Amino acid sequence: MLRSILSSTRGQLARGRLYAVVTLAGLALALAAAIVTGLFVRQQHAYENFIPGYERIFRMTGTVAQPGQPERVSAVTPSILARALAARSDRIETIARIYQDNPVVRARADAPPIRAQGFVWADPAIFEVLPLASVSGQLAGALAQPDTVAVSQSSARRLFGGAPPRGAAIEIVGADGAVRRLRVTAVFADLPARTHLDLQFVASGLGAASPLARADASPVPTINLPILTYVRGKPGTRAADLQPALDDVIRPFQAMAAASGTKVGGYALPIADIHFGPPDDSPHGKPSVDPAVVMAIGAVGALILLMASTSYVALMTARAGRRGVEVAVRKACGAGQGQLIAQFLGESLLVTLVALILGMAIVELVLPAVNGLLGLSLAFDLTREPGLLLPLLAVWLVIGVASGLYPAFILSSLRPMAALGGGATGLSAPAWIGRTMVIVQFATLTGLLVAAITVYRQTDFAIDRALGAGRGPVLTVATQCRSGLAQAVRELPGVRRASCSAAGAFNLAPHGAVTAINREGQRFTPGFVEVDPYFFALAGLDPLAGRTFAPSRDSDVRRGEVIINQTAARHFGFASPQAAIGQPLGISLQVGPNPPTTPYTVIGVVRDASASVLEPAGELIYSAARPEWGVLAVETSPAALSDVRARLGWLWEAMGDSGPLEARLLSQIEADRYRTTIVQGRVIAACALVALVIAAMGLFALSAFSADRRRKEIGIRRAMGASPGEIVRLLLWQFLLPVLVACAVGLGAGYAVMRHWLEQFVARTDLPVWLLAGVAGATVLVAILVSSAQIRAAARGHIVDALRYE
Repeated sequence: MLRSILSSTRGQLARGRLYAVVTLAGLALALAAAIVTGLFVRQQHAYENFIPGYERIFRMTGTVAQPGQPERVSAVTPSILARALAARSDRIETIARIYQDNPVVRARADAPPIRAQGFVWADPAIFEVLPLASVSGQLAGALAQPDTVAVSQSSARRLFGGAPPRGAAIEIVGADGAVRRLRVTAVFADLPARTHLDLQFVASGLGAASPLARADASPVPTINLPILTYVRGKPGTRAADLQPALDDVIRPFQAMAAASGTKVGGYALPIADIHFGPPDDSPHGKPSVDPAVVMAIGAVGALILLMASTSYVALMTARAGRRGVEVAVRKACGAGQGQLIAQFLGESLLVTLVALILGMAIVELVLPAVNGLLGLSLAFDLTREPGLLLPLLAVWLVIGVASGLYPAFILSSLRPMAALGGGATGLSAPAWIGRTMVIVQFATLTGLLVAAITVYRQTDFAIDRALGAGRGPVLTVATQCRSGLAQAVRELPGVRRASCSAAGAFNLAPHGAVTAINREGQRFTPGFVEVDPYFFALAGLDPLAGRTFAPSRDSDVRRGEVIINQTAARHFGFASPQAAIGQPLGISLQVGPNPPTTPYTVIGVVRDASASVLEPAGELIYSAARPEWGVLAVETSPAALSDVRARLGWLWEAMGDSGPLEARLLSQIEADRYRTTIVQGRVIAACALVALVIAAMGLFALSAFSADRRRKEIGIRRAMGASPGEIVRLLLWQFLLPVLVACAVGLGAGYAVMRHWLEQFVARTDLPVWLLAGVAGATVLVAILVSSAQIRAAARGHIVDALRYE
């Protein structure tokens, strides 16, 4: 029986090479797209599961809601939280803190220094809370002594090459040139991509110079240091079990904040939920992902598979109607209906299996490129994860059986005399099957095109809004804003503007907070950032009223003059930006119920510059001062970018900076900020391209088959005087009608979905009519180009060839 199925399948493919290539290629491509999107969804839902006992590990998370502002979420916690929680809860097994840092390190005095990304100071119990895999040494107790550090495998290789890292030392080079040595006690395996953690260097927080030790020694609890608190609960612990102790700890902070109308809170967030949790404003945090978007990408992959399966089933069903004589001959030779059912189902399953194997091969070929394009680490290895084979087999069986149902159960019941006697068998595939295939495919294609273009336009809009209209490339360097640094940079050839201001001014870090009193006596907590006089010109923030700080006016600093944004002007109670000029403000640089205030005077009001398009701009006050640590921003032109970068490096060395120059383009930082949205757009765009190819191939095969099936009709029309052009227009309209219906369905669905998607953005682009019309026009044009070739060939064929009986 198997030999018969193989022989019959080979014969069917050989007799219809065009259909075989088109249907197999389309189905294989769709299967590959479905596998890749399935791997993506699977990875997104597998965050943190490599950590033993991850189900009972929690990160403490705080919330702040100021009057009239949306709630902000932050993973930054007070330094005393860990000790207070441990004393109040019996559900905690271990608790530890980490302090995020990025110092300059080197392996020895003569080695080049590097900026250590993923460097944290941690309590010794950190590897009990987060039990990572050890490569060398014991992680338990690795940080029990001061001035010790555990490093990741890749960082050890980067610093020490092939030399054994255990027992060696790394040096931390301070901004003042001071050197501190840390002894390497253990090496841990590199963390996979499916984690929110960025751990390359984990240093002991016990040393006197450690930020954690300094915070513990401070008589005032610190609340603005980048300290994260992790808890490992006892078996069976849930987040709700830790909430009473957490509420007890934060109650004093709630009382302090209530005086200014601010509401603060906190909760224990399971680390498995961080990836899909709310975005937080803590430094060095990876952006969170909307779970609905992940599911939408999975749904897109399923749609791709659905449209290809529909095309495959429709074409196989349509071609099966031509096998009536074959079925009649087989039955006349003694074949039973059960044998024919097994024959047809076997052929269908075999062809579908070939498409599945081709799809898996495509995945192996394109997966490295997909990972590089999207910044992912997807893997497709059936030997290591045999569980992936089960869904693939299920898809194979469903598609294979569906495509073989018609010939198996309808054709196998054909009476031999009906086909061999020359009469009509009545077994031709219904015409609605082909039309349904076209509608499903092109509706999916149209909807995906609308989605891909909208995501691209919103991402482009977000980055342009952040960079400012007309601004050239801007290089940013985290550094001390020393006297003369920005002026020396401004004198470099090719530099348009340069400013050294607080990182919060460029939306690269959370703003500092102060307590302010509005004209009605109400307290609120606006942001407060220090900027130099050149910041506003570089940022494109022209004053709406008043003026900005002037380089030649030291009085801006001495007299306590400030500039506020539009939102701050409204919250202070000013009727207009002009009304705020010259008015005094009561501001305290402390946050509390009754802090002492310092008088400030408003000299200018500028427009709002929100941190992102996802949230509205808050109240912000700009102070004329040089921050101790900030961001040097250098604007240049595209042509001079490489030269300015090189000259900036020479100046950096000449001024004696201890670490290497690490200049990043502001556009790249903004792209990283919207990396999740960019990945979404690229995935949807790739799926739209696959959908375009599948739809084109399906329509091409269907038009070729339909033209061949209607060859006698075309011959009769030609014999009756119809011109080839008239026949082309007639047949083309019959193909375009379902395409037009599909465009209407796809545009409506795409518009509704993307309009809902855009609502998450405070500042967003629109969905113009020209976009929808352009997508519809492009879809119809593709349909015309694909189907017209086969129709023209059939319409211009010889009449004799079309009308001959044999």
